[in-house]
Amino acid sequence: MKIIVLIILFSFVFPELKVGDIAPTFFLRTLEEESFFMSDTLEKGSPIVLSFFATWCIPCREEIPVIDSVRQEFPNMKFYLVDVSGLNTNGKAMIEDSLMVAKMINFLKVDILVLMDIYGKTAEKYNVKELPTLVVIDPKGIISYMHSGYKQGDENELISILNGYVNEKK
Repeated sequence: MKIIVLIILFSFVFPELKVGDIAPTFFLRTLEEESFFMSDTLEKGSPIVLSFFATWCIPCREEIPVIDSVRQEFPNMKFYLVDVSGLNTNGKAMIEDSLMVAKMINFLKVDILVLMDIYGKTAEKYNVKELPTLVVIDPKGIISYMHSGYKQGDENELISILNGYVNEKK
């Protein structure tokens, strides 16, 4: 009986984030050591795309250049790469190194602001369980899309969602 109560209590304390929920705010440092406040970005009222990744994640390396291409098609929207450190993989915490992150971003030749989630707390807030995880936040700060993993063609759904925001403004 105590276990059931704990499970129920846990689900209220840490509810699973889903489409339709208000996007959690957070503070992170950029790869360049600048401060980034999600609350400031949300106040600007434009769609936001977050891509959670790690340097050891092979599908992330495939998705990031594609996300950068999509970003170029939608210059009035905000795109961020969130490097996640501390995720457990096979019982081992995978720690990210900022020099390795910078090397990977330079190698991929992408121009998206990188946010460093060095303790994995932002990934936790966004319920990231696997990488890459893509999150789209609408202009009102509501999560409109979440997707884990990457395979070629996944970007078509993202483009469709972002086109919807462009058409809303017309």
